[in-house]
Amino acid sequence: MKKGKCFLAVVIAGMLAASCASLKDANAVNPALTIVNNTGYAVWYLHISPVTQSTWGRDWLEPDQMLHNGQSVTVKLPYPLSVHTQYDILIEDSSGDTYSKYNVTITNGGVLMFTSNDIDEKQRNNNESLPVYTISL
Repeated sequence: MKKGKCFLAVVIAGMLAASCASLKDANAVNPALTIVNNTGYAVWYLHISPVTQSTWGRDWLEPDQMLHNGQSVTVKLPYPLSVHTQYDILIEDSSGDTYSKYNVTITNGGVLMFTSNDIDEKQRNNNESLPVYTISL
């Protein structure tokens, strides 16, 4: 009976060690993130940077790539989750309007959706304060 308990303890310890190793390996992999465009406009630029960076960095879309409304793109982020888990993401549409999400906690295989509600405050204020003219003929 003692041999059976000892064997069971060894099996459980091995399973726990394998689980911890696979979790460690998952944090060492650069995560994939899917960005979904539901803004109502085509997106021309996608910028992603760790929250610790002060600049947006490169455009993640290919030079001839456009993300139409309803489309998505999956990118591999440049750092493993063990290095960075929070990112700032900015997209720019064909009209030059920007939409941003800050301090986004990333998980491998995560999906992040942008909608018209995510338009940056500057554009929202500009769009709301446009004068309305009435022309009478």
